[in-house]
Amino acid sequence: MKIRFAIILFAATTFFTSHLIAEDQALGVLDEKVSKLTAQAEDLQFRYQQLQKALEKIQADLTQLRQAVATAGGTSPAELKMLEDRIAAVDAARQKDRQAIIEQLAKELSGTGKSPAIGDGKEHIVAKGETLSSIAKTYGITVADLKKANNLTGTDIKVGQKLSLPK
Repeated sequence: MKIRFAIILFAATTFFTSHLIAEDQALGVLDEKVSKLTAQAEDLQFRYQQLQKALEKIQADLTQLRQAVATAGGTSPAELKMLEDRIAAVDAARQKDRQAIIEQLAKELSGTGKSPAIGDGKEHIVAKGETLSSIAKTYGITVADLKKANNLTGTDIKVGQKLSLPK
């Protein structure tokens, strides 16, 4: 009987030991999964905090922009466009008046026997923001004539460059 009891005891011990080992392994797997999930949760929380800070910065920038617009008289994009259109209209009227003055001057000069050419023997020094087109408009000449008078093959000019005006 003692042998039978020893065999049953051994079988029960083996059974429980294998179950305990299996449970330990399962707990180890669960612990590993919990650790991974915890790390992922911490990473998500960190990213959320970064996004929250970025959102707060964007909101602060937006508030600053609104304050700047309000301080500047509440100028809206539509109002800015209207102002740009008014500036363009005034500039066009100025160019038209300038052209009328040049034409009147040419008529008066032709009546005195002088050539009406504008800028005879004169030079123009290029200022910041000027282009061949704007310079040609200023003197009532074509870009092609201006390029020809200065032996230019392209439209590149530099600030401070002296350009001869065509005769």
